[in-house]
Amino acid sequence: MKLFRRVEAAPNPDVEIGEQLTTRTTFRRAPRVAGFMEYEPAGEPVGHLLVAHEFIAGQADGWNHALSELDRFYEEVQHRGELPPELSSLPARGARGSDVVWRLSAVPAPAIIDDLTGAYVESAQLLGRRTAELHAALSSDTSSPVFSPEPFTREDVARVAADALSQVQRARDLMKSDAIGRVERLLHEIRDSHSARAINLTASRIRIHGDYHLGQVLWAESDFYLLDFEGEPARAIEERRRKESPMKDIAGMLRSYGYAAYAGLFARVGGRSSEWDRLEPWARTWQRWTSAAFLKGYLGVPAAAALLPVDPVQRASLLDLFLLDKALYELNYELNNRPDWVRIPLRGLEELLG
Repeated sequence: MKLFRRVEAAPNPDVEIGEQLTTRTTFRRAPRVAGFMEYEPAGEPVGHLLVAHEFIAGQADGWNHALSELDRFYEEVQHRGELPPELSSLPARGARGSDVVWRLSAVPAPAIIDDLTGAYVESAQLLGRRTAELHAALSSDTSSPVFSPEPFTREDVARVAADALSQVQRARDLMKSDAIGRVERLLHEIRDSHSARAINLTASRIRIHGDYHLGQVLWAESDFYLLDFEGEPARAIEERRRKESPMKDIAGMLRSYGYAAYAGLFARVGGRSSEWDRLEPWARTWQRWTSAAFLKGYLGVPAAAALLPVDPVQRASLLDLFLLDKALYELNYELNNRPDWVRIPLRGLEELLG
């Protein structure tokens, strides 16, 4: 049972989405809603005080499951030296943005990746499929104004870009970095490219998870359950209930794989900079191939893939926009809370810049 720390005059998304999945879809990879308590002050909309969910006996949340697998991965590569040619040559250096993972998602993982990661790349592909099934379920009720899909338009791109640019300004106020100016230019470039031509009308915005990362999934029965649909608690309720491109959830999970890879690296090397330099290419390799597997799993569900832009250039550009927005949010969070971790989102921004 979860008690909501802020009670607002609108349905809480954790109840709203959970009820939709439980009673109006066949999606069963989220704990079913068992009950909830409403609060209706005189003359105001109904809010929620708490929600109770089905109990799922899990082995670990997605974050700790990933860190456990990464510990084994770093143990395997500890004494391997530089990346072998079959990993260092794919993709070419200088590839920008999400181009890398899009390209890797279209090819089989090399045998060495399967050997070094065990079953983890396969589990990332499974999580991609479960995420796509969630989005397909949330977009399936075309009779409900609250859940029916709507077109994702140029105005939506401008809105997301504006949010990211506001994150740029906050980061600029807190630190000096050449990457910040380059990110700002890339955001303007993405926004302007979409303002010059309409996003393909098959691209949709739907109700999504909204705060999606490895800590929001449960590893149980060699499969995943998706949890906690409240959205980012710091955001206003109308923002958390707003329909959005599924790319936001995809970007959240891809950034989470990056965080896991580098958090595991911190734990492995401590303050030994020479070890960091030697193992960092392996961390990046793990991140790229797990992200590619997640995308491959997602795109294998046609009903969810149809919610994304058909044009591959627009599809990649839209993912870049949400990845930049998420990485900038992370950067500001770390600057304010964990300065030692600032290099993780900075590394993500550098990767997106190419």
